[in-house]
Amino acid sequence: MFTSVIARRPLTLLAFSLLLACGSPSGDTDSAGTDAATSASTDPPTTGPAGDCGNDLLEDGEACDGAELGGLQCADVNPAFTGGTLVCGASCTLDASGCVLAPDSALVTLNELTSKGVLAGPFAGTGDAIELHNGGTKAADLSGWKLSDDETFPAEKTYVFPAGATLGPGEFKVLIAMDELTMVGDLPFGINDKNVEVVTLADADGNAVDSVNVDGYKAAVSFCRLPDAIGAWEQCEQTFGAGNQLAATACGNGKIEDAEICDGDDLAGQTCAGLAIGYDAGTLACTGKCRYEARQCTTASKLVINELESTGDDIEIFNGSDATVDLSGWILTDERVDDLYDAAIDEAELVFPPGTTLGANEFLVVQLGMGPGQHPFGLGAAGDSITLFNTKSGLTIIDQVTYGPDEAAVSFCRKPTGPGGAWTPDCVPTIGGPN
Repeated sequence: MFTSVIARRPLTLLAFSLLLACGSPSGDTDSAGTDAATSASTDPPTTGPAGDCGNDLLEDGEACDGAELGGLQCADVNPAFTGGTLVCGASCTLDASGCVLAPDSALVTLNELTSKGVLAGPFAGTGDAIELHNGGTKAADLSGWKLSDDETFPAEKTYVFPAGATLGPGEFKVLIAMDELTMVGDLPFGINDKNVEVVTLADADGNAVDSVNVDGYKAAVSFCRLPDAIGAWEQCEQTFGAGNQLAATACGNGKIEDAEICDGDDLAGQTCAGLAIGYDAGTLACTGKCRYEARQCTTASKLVINELESTGDDIEIFNGSDATVDLSGWILTDERVDDLYDAAIDEAELVFPPGTTLGANEFLVVQLGMGPGQHPFGLGAAGDSITLFNTKSGLTIIDQVTYGPDEAAVSFCRKPTGPGGAWTPDCVPTIGGPN
């Protein structure tokens, strides 16, 4: 059954953004026919891309992060683009609103979806829904196109568009998950409302046209592109069959709401020092998940991370104080360390063994490995963040460093050596000695 509604709107969008999906599909926890009366959870967001959106590092579950686009340009996103500028949205999904579309082209995209059912409009009372939009200037023949939450497109989890299905320029098409009791609907799959999964649209030849990592929490009401067809994905109001609207209450709207501790420039008056985890100065920010971002915060520690390189994965620590420091029980990790960090579930951390000390003005080289005093996490060539902290009297950040793509391929070091040095890429490697 093809239960779609076509709507038309003025053509003001002449570009397209294809979200490159990362990660793997997860099994549905939501049935195809979701109770539409179920409202979005008011609990704090517990899902989202696997990566830490907002740290400028491209990680699993992210299409982009800040200035890191994975080397992609407009033409890589869709061959219909003839140029322009591709950027990354706050949700770490690609935004092609600055890309230029070739004349007389169709641009069919995934545009809006919900994992908790449609609450209003012509589809009120139905289950999960996915909206497609043609943001181009030419009608598209969708005959034989496929839509699934499994990238392998198994028959039992794939909707195949019937022969003759089309989508005109400026039109929207809404597909509803099939109700398990009445068998009314289109999609033989539901949208996961608790985890992250990939929804993929492919053409009749099986070529991926568009895909999105669906954040189950954000999709409880609506997860949509802003602007339609070309923008990054955001938490939205439900507008199935019409132009998208940013949610009045959503992470990314610049206002602290519900379980958020920050949003955009609104930090609720918090500062680096106010976090009370070892920082004494610097600039606090907010991530795309409305969590504090402390990468620009600093400490007054004389013992610092001093040099590292992502080829051999060596990390050098320097004690710039005039006394020996006992590192026993201290932790070195490349995981995000904040109020949500749990050392018990960090599977790739170095806990310094008992008796580990570092004398005044001495260097300690930490090598990659699984042995005592070695770090097991490695250093990413595309960028990484390393944090050294002490848990003897609560979590206390000693020092941290974040580097970007290829900055540590040779050596990323402080110049001059020690706590007053400025982090510099492409240093002459001097692991174990002064920079």
